[in-house]
Amino acid sequence: MPSPTPQQLMQQFAQKVARTRAYSYTWEFQERDASTGKLGEKQIYKLEFLQPHYRKMTIIQRDLFSNGAVLIYNPDVEKKVHARKGLIRRVYEPNDPEIARFFETDLGSILKDLQRLFRGAKVEAVRRVQLGQRNGYELGFAPPKDPVERVSLTLERNDLMPLRIEYADSKGTRSLRVFTEYAFPNLKPDDFKF
Repeated sequence: MPSPTPQQLMQQFAQKVARTRAYSYTWEFQERDASTGKLGEKQIYKLEFLQPHYRKMTIIQRDLFSNGAVLIYNPDVEKKVHARKGLIRRVYEPNDPEIARFFETDLGSILKDLQRLFRGAKVEAVRRVQLGQRNGYELGFAPPKDPVERVSLTLERNDLMPLRIEYADSKGTRSLRVFTEYAFPNLKPDDFKF
């Protein structure tokens, strides 16, 4: 069976995101350290998401203060983000810069950013790749007129969930997400309460 075209792969990923009601995944994240120019320490997160907006993120590994923290957004209860680490609790406004990335972690937000970068991009042919035991489709493209000069997106062949997303510029890798596991649990709004 031939690989899909880049446009077909992006369209199939968009359809997957639109029809998936609930999911959870764990990802490792690294971004370039401005002072050293190298990828920084690995950070590990788990996200549970229920359409249209319920989200729970657990910080598995980031820094000593954050490890084990849980952030929950359940606008049925309150339109604020609640965070807890042990006995410490905090409440954030959704536009608080300290948690801005929290709202960019679901597949819908990731897809929107990829679609923005894909528009008008110079696109490479989709390749079949293997990441460990997982089979994927890899798509590389160069966005026009953007600080991000190259994007490499790898999706699982069987179910089109992301496996790896790398953003690069003229200095090399800016950020890297590696999705290590995912599931499609039967989440309910009540699961997004402390």
